[in-house]
Amino acid sequence: MEGVLITHVLDALVLAGGEGKRMGSPKALLPFGNTTLIGAVLRVLRPIFRKVLVVCRDPAGLPRLGVDVLMDDRPQRGPLVGLARGLAASDASWCFAVGCDMPFLRLAVIQRMAGRLEGCDILVPHVMGRLQPLHAFYSRSCLAPARVLLDEGETSLQALLDRCRVRTMTAGDFLDVDTRLMSFLDVDTAEDYERAQGLLDKAPDGEVAS
Repeated sequence: MEGVLITHVLDALVLAGGEGKRMGSPKALLPFGNTTLIGAVLRVLRPIFRKVLVVCRDPAGLPRLGVDVLMDDRPQRGPLVGLARGLAASDASWCFAVGCDMPFLRLAVIQRMAGRLEGCDILVPHVMGRLQPLHAFYSRSCLAPARVLLDEGETSLQALLDRCRVRTMTAGDFLDVDTRLMSFLDVDTAEDYERAQGLLDKAPDGEVAS
């Protein structure tokens, strides 16, 4: 990552396990500009991470993405399942985990986070009034507690945060490189999707992947 002293091997995990019930179709494949929601995410991640892994429930339902696609290997549903699957498939010391529905990812935000990984197991932003566990770095040491939690029937990422050493970053850590905190905007509902499309229409060329 240009401009950042990186002392770890870094991979990226894109969690695409949601069924998109509130959207009426899988969110990952919703059109977005000249690509899809997941395409916009991958466009940012591919150039800066050693490897990008997509974790989903049905790899056959995704088109050729140009990255490795993994299937959730547990019957439970939830983001912790996808995170554990991705961590198990990666040999990186740290993985950046992100949802497939965050099309305005900012390279500079990810770089800023990558420079703050020492002394914790999880680095997670706290912006927009809440933690952002699907825009966070997880160390390989998170795999064991994640598996324990899944065996206990727990599937939330918050449960993992409660068992690991967590460092948080706040909006003030990013405003100089992402003044509107666009990197953290996700698409959960039809209204979110409409808003994101509007933001894209107003953005200059290349804004999505900046």
